[in-house]
Amino acid sequence: MPFPAVKESEAGRRPFFVFRRKIGDSMTIRKKTFSQQIKDELVTVPCLRSCCQKAELAAALYGSARFSPTSVTIQTAHTGSADRLARLFEDHYGEPPIWQAGRELVSLTVKKPTTIKAIAVHLKAVFGDPLNPGRSDPIALLKTCCKQAMLRALFLACGSMSEPTSAYHLELTFRRPKAAAMTERLLQSFDIRPGRIQRHGQDVLYLKDGQYVADFLLLSGAHQSFMTFESLRVEKEMRNSVNRMVNCDSANTQRIADAAARQLNLIRRLEEIHALTLLPEDLQAAAEARLENPDLSLRELGETMNPPLGKSGMNHRLKRLEKAGTELLAERSVQ
Repeated sequence: MPFPAVKESEAGRRPFFVFRRKIGDSMTIRKKTFSQQIKDELVTVPCLRSCCQKAELAAALYGSARFSPTSVTIQTAHTGSADRLARLFEDHYGEPPIWQAGRELVSLTVKKPTTIKAIAVHLKAVFGDPLNPGRSDPIALLKTCCKQAMLRALFLACGSMSEPTSAYHLELTFRRPKAAAMTERLLQSFDIRPGRIQRHGQDVLYLKDGQYVADFLLLSGAHQSFMTFESLRVEKEMRNSVNRMVNCDSANTQRIADAAARQLNLIRRLEEIHALTLLPEDLQAAAEARLENPDLSLRELGETMNPPLGKSGMNHRLKRLEKAGTELLAERSVQ
């Protein structure tokens, strides 16, 4: 069966495009998601080595295929992924799968007994027994290029990613726990530590750390998406850093204003009861400086003193002023 022609946009040769859907007499335009952009890029990554082609096909089958005694089926919503996978099927098993395009999904199905047997042999060669893997870890025996091909296949078959402008979240969803465990070991071999949860009866591996997401994109071959993600990440982190600095400055300004207001109130109350002259001369000088310069910071206020004081010295003197002044007010109130 000949493969249906894949449009240029569907094969990922253009980085951006929009979907158009007719509703009544109007048209709605929806921009392609970042997850779809990654898949569009990954389907164009060349896979020239035979060992990498076998690893990519095995990972896609092990990660997302439905197995029965009479058929093997993979479904995907991404046409480019289906086209790439169908060509790998044909190159490796000698015949294409049955292609069924629905409204939302494309199904690739193999029903020929000899091909189903060949798939079982293929998976066993890559992963050991796909249902009962042995004690030795087959992932550790794979070449780095083959492991990268697996990452690419797993994202195309099982992956999705949120918009990086809102959150860092890449996830891979599996039908079988052992496929999730295999992928977890695969990621750990690249020092990527995924989280793992169950959702609707399926195992989900997820990455929320920005560096892990960046490493995954780079290793899988999505270099343009990696550059876009890194640019957005740097911009987001710079914006967050600026916000933290602004918030910190605002908090410092508020603390300075609150302290100055408290000190001014105390000094004026001491003046009202003619108790300011009872303070030591250095504290009287500090009180006069604060009255004359209510808006200055500690550093600026210390520079007005004679001799000048540093920030910590001025802070220490004002604290002594507050303590002594409060004690004086307490004594006068008792009298």
